[in-house]
Amino acid sequence: MRPISLLAAVFVGAGLAFPAAAAAQTIGSVDKVQATVTAKRDNGSARLRTRSPVKFQDKLVSGEKARLEATLKDGTKLTLGENASLSIDEFVYKPGEEGNKLALNVNGAFLFVGGKIEGPTGGNVDINTPVGTLGVRGTTVWGGPVDTGYGIIVLDGLVTVTTKGGKTVTLEKGQGTMIHDEDGKPSDPVAWQPARLARAVDTITFRK
Repeated sequence: MRPISLLAAVFVGAGLAFPAAAAAQTIGSVDKVQATVTAKRDNGSARLRTRSPVKFQDKLVSGEKARLEATLKDGTKLTLGENASLSIDEFVYKPGEEGNKLALNVNGAFLFVGGKIEGPTGGNVDINTPVGTLGVRGTTVWGGPVDTGYGIIVLDGLVTVTTKGGKTVTLEKGQGTMIHDEDGKPSDPVAWQPARLARAVDTITFRK
């Protein structure tokens, strides 16, 4: 059973290429939403609901007690916790071709489950966070504030974390790290204790 399946009990084709200056195009849709989540765009903002479109360069912003789950055209799944934001800064998806690319900017708790853009060798996805950049390969990864720091745990695949101070750590499946300031050294990769994992899980769990 894949790690994401294990977490499910507790965490709960056309070619597309959009350079930075492209007009807003639909690149995914909302699977489910809890409380208030809005998409901020050049022409204003829209409250998101189930099946709402996700557009290129949207800034998704969640409110108090909010959650969002969305799927992009390549199958990438994104989950956002409360009082958080996520923008899609780059999205290039051409099935069967090289050069696919996804770049996200996230502030707050999130879960990322990689789709086809990662490809067989990965390396096509960058996730920018308040403490640095995550380079992911075949990955399911959680990141966000936890236990007075910023935590990252890999549930599947491989993640290289590079802080704004240039310090790097590589996490394999089941390993996590903690960073306590933007330029700080990531802690050594370790398996998190169940209590910390539970606190991370809670940040993106949908309430009934």
